[in-house]
Amino acid sequence: MEAYARVRWNETLHPSRYDATAPGGLGSALASMRSEHGNDDKMALIVCLLYERYELGDRSAFAEYFRTMPGEFDTPTHWSDDTAKELRGSDTYEVDIVDEYKLLNTVWNALRVRVFDVYTDVFVGKAARSLYALRWAWTVAHARATRVSGKDGLALVPVIDMIRECGKDVDADKTDIVDDEGFAVYDPHADEVVVYAKRDYAPGEELCERFGGWNNGESVQHLGYLPDVHTNSTRNCVLMVLTPEKKRNEEKVRKAGFDVPWRVCVPSAASESSLDMLSAYAELASGRAVEIGGDGVPKNVRRDGVRDVLLARLKRYPTSLEQDDAALSTMRDSMREFAAALERDDMQLLERERVREKLRDMRRSALAVELRVREKTILNALIDRVAPAADELVKDEL
Repeated sequence: MEAYARVRWNETLHPSRYDATAPGGLGSALASMRSEHGNDDKMALIVCLLYERYELGDRSAFAEYFRTMPGEFDTPTHWSDDTAKELRGSDTYEVDIVDEYKLLNTVWNALRVRVFDVYTDVFVGKAARSLYALRWAWTVAHARATRVSGKDGLALVPVIDMIRECGKDVDADKTDIVDDEGFAVYDPHADEVVVYAKRDYAPGEELCERFGGWNNGESVQHLGYLPDVHTNSTRNCVLMVLTPEKKRNEEKVRKAGFDVPWRVCVPSAASESSLDMLSAYAELASGRAVEIGGDGVPKNVRRDGVRDVLLARLKRYPTSLEQDDAALSTMRDSMREFAAALERDDMQLLERERVREKLRDMRRSALAVELRVREKTILNALIDRVAPAADELVKDEL
């Protein structure tokens, strides 16, 4: 297959582009950081981004490229507190996103101590030291950076970073389709980063790639959107971080091979064996015995407990699915009105900026509500699947 995208290596942003032997430069600072604190590819790229955009500014070779990016992204780290609270009830928010908020503050303090206060000849100004700057660099590193096969670390490759993820996913049953990892490759003969075509494309077809299969929660957290996935895709799942009801049950759970707490992303199309594992966890976490075979697979496990877990998980949301559907419909109507208003030529500049801000906030709120809708839809489907069949109910009564 031929390459459909090529970018010269010296036009990409990566830590190795800076001379480690030049005293007082970013390269020597990065080398010193690696020696003192160990190798951290993500943090190294974040420092490069802060240096290029906020220290060099218009003098950066990437200044024009940075101008093509938004100043603020739609990931939750850029949301207001009120908008982020729209995600309440979701473990994606209450565990991962809240932890990311805390981690960002920790990283911010660490950068001040390990970088800004130490390498004052590299970071002279104040712009790179702000939390706003870190949020921007953090999001770029998570959403746009890639590993280039044949090179070490993470790199930001202009043009290639704009290749969209494939919008349509496949059914979970179609196991012959596998997500591609590390789609960009270094060509040493041309000194270029290239992306090869995976198949023949039709004229006018949009080129897209699969980037490792982000699920619903990960896409919202790191990319700021929800993937347009097949209903039965394993990516269309709800994150649950589960802990035994009582501490005395933890050892029983661990002996059965589960982590405590147990992170699991469950799709509505989960296999029966996956539901058995989930059911086994629920039984063990409640202190009840489960028969585990020599292959580690639970046998004849009841599903009463897991149904209770799923129902309790569903009740954690402050709103019902019907309320969310109604709210989402209203939000989409408002977004259409705001977008139409921005098309008017007679709108004053200040009013235009206000409408843009309202549209941005409404778009973020709608994203939060849509995630809740997806998660509740999946939970309801799982509850239906683990509900006892009518003939089983008759047997229990007899």
